[in-house]
Amino acid sequence: MGTAHERNAEINRELSWLKFNNRIQEEADNVDNPLLERAKFLAIVTSNMDEFLQVRYERIYEGRDSEEKLQGHISGKKLYRKVNKELLHQCNRQYTLYEGIRSELHLQGIQLYPAFFMDSALSEREKVLFEQEICPHLKVEELKSVRIRQKQLYVCVKLVRSPRKPAQFKLIALPTSLPRLYDLSENKDQQCLIKLEDIVQHHIYRLFPREEVEHSAVFRVLCNQNFPVVEETAQDVVPAVQEMLLKRLQGAVTRLEAEERMSEEMLTLLMKQFRVEQERRYRVTGPLDLNKLMMSLYSMVKRADLKYPAAQPLEVPALMGEDVFDVIDREDWLLFHPYHSFAPVVHLMQRAAVDPTVKSIKQTLYRVSGTSPIVAALAQAAENGKDVLVLFEAHARFDEANNLHWGQKLEAAGCRVLYGLPNLKVHSKVTLFEREVDGELRREVHLGTGNYHDGTAKLYTDFGLLTADKQLTADAAAFFDALRGRDAHLEEIVKAPDQMQKKLISLIEREAVNAENGLPARILAKMNSLSDKKIIKALLKASQAGVEINLIVRGVCCVIPEVEGVSENIHVRSIVGRHLEHARAFMFENAGQHEVYLASADWMPRNLVRRAELMFPIKEEASRRAVENVLTLQWNDTQKARRCNADGDYELNKLEEGGVNAQETLLKDIWGVYEGKYN
Repeated sequence: MGTAHERNAEINRELSWLKFNNRIQEEADNVDNPLLERAKFLAIVTSNMDEFLQVRYERIYEGRDSEEKLQGHISGKKLYRKVNKELLHQCNRQYTLYEGIRSELHLQGIQLYPAFFMDSALSEREKVLFEQEICPHLKVEELKSVRIRQKQLYVCVKLVRSPRKPAQFKLIALPTSLPRLYDLSENKDQQCLIKLEDIVQHHIYRLFPREEVEHSAVFRVLCNQNFPVVEETAQDVVPAVQEMLLKRLQGAVTRLEAEERMSEEMLTLLMKQFRVEQERRYRVTGPLDLNKLMMSLYSMVKRADLKYPAAQPLEVPALMGEDVFDVIDREDWLLFHPYHSFAPVVHLMQRAAVDPTVKSIKQTLYRVSGTSPIVAALAQAAENGKDVLVLFEAHARFDEANNLHWGQKLEAAGCRVLYGLPNLKVHSKVTLFEREVDGELRREVHLGTGNYHDGTAKLYTDFGLLTADKQLTADAAAFFDALRGRDAHLEEIVKAPDQMQKKLISLIEREAVNAENGLPARILAKMNSLSDKKIIKALLKASQAGVEINLIVRGVCCVIPEVEGVSENIHVRSIVGRHLEHARAFMFENAGQHEVYLASADWMPRNLVRRAELMFPIKEEASRRAVENVLTLQWNDTQKARRCNADGDYELNKLEEGGVNAQETLLKDIWGVYEGKYN
């Protein structure tokens, strides 16, 4: 992409992702964070790393001998070495951090075995737990015939019956339905927590009364889960996804993790069984799967003083009445979750299900909770005779089976359900309501940057716009027509994959022209990831034209800022805090006539080229200013924002005292932020 000089301002996507995971790991090491929140950050790092190994790693492995240059002007061979080195570094640091957190927990009266002595009382309670709650769920399997389940913990056991007979190796799967941690203590002032695998290994001899257990150790495997789904028509979507799910069960092992104490004999046997090469095995210096372990710890320990102070999202009473549609007809409402409660969105769906004026509901769903009130409201609406159309995306990674299940439930309730478009994920977040009032058609629409998921809405930051604007609602209706294969033209809402990339580039190029003509030119944009080469090229040219470009990018950012003569006017911040920064919001100076857009899409090829996404303008003045004020506050964060420098490294730009923590400020006074009180 571009000249060699310009390539100095670009980093490979995989390496940028690893830098992002490292920033999360730094939060686990940040003593200013409450102790149990640090444990949760440790869990997130492990979860992220697991997904990287499941989804991204196999492609890197396949290119391990290639000299072909990839994004960031790095060969596949060099990328493979760098990724392996960084993964090893992060894994080692994870367990160093784990030991530190475990030691600090001990000082707080929370002891993780083997940090406490198993006296007779504790041993008896452990024995009862094993016999009554654990043993009935254990199954001994043959190593050579087991169908291994990725990410599940297994105990491998070496059994000896007599010196003249060869040793046998068996496997015991530790069911995911069982808790990962058990509390053996009775003293409320002190908790003695023990891992499931420790209890099983303490009593493993009970499972083999005729043999001697010579050695046992815990392991797990991660498998490739990235399989293409090939479809030609909409009717192919469900069977193709179902076929892909079956392939995942047989994915090649990308990593074998074993307890450090596992014998070389046993580890070699497992490597042979699962066809694992030397560089894909890893001896773990602590408990396996810190994600589930730390999340279990977080939920079991009821210590408010070791967690973030509780924060209640702001309620919006005006949107909670029976007249909610009339309220939206009168004015636009811009919600910013989790600072605003998600309850108005749920209430709107529930009112639509019973409101006699509502004739139809059309909605796109990508991820929902396991007990989704959104899905329940859609089913109720259909049962009440309303026309309900739902595009329930079957391709949502690791939620495919869940979405197919919910889609079938909605079909049974009478909804018309689409499961996606062939070879194109529908990632947009839009709900259109059509009503008949006094013989006239009225429309209201909810457009968002995040999923209709009542659980993650408490943790992820996302904007949602409620409006009855005639053009935006007409465009939303046209978008649903397009999803069904009809000719449709959108005036103000911009959709991917056919429009959004071109529109963004044109907006960036307009700023460059304005800068060259001496007019005010600036871009302030927030997103999860930035990796699209065409967008990066446009940003570099705009920077060279003198456009001030401030980017708040949480995760992957493939443009390196502040490189002299190339990207010196581009500045990048990344915020990692108590909430996951998930919103996408873009402000273009436009010679003083600011334009603000929200979107479901990041500036990545997958969003702009391979997904059905929506970007929509914020037209109403107060809402536009509110988005800008949020972005400005976050840009000025001096507590959680990290600045990316010209080397591509991130530094915490923290003041010793005071300063701005954007997330905490928003929790304290969302309306004040909207009004620019803190800018």
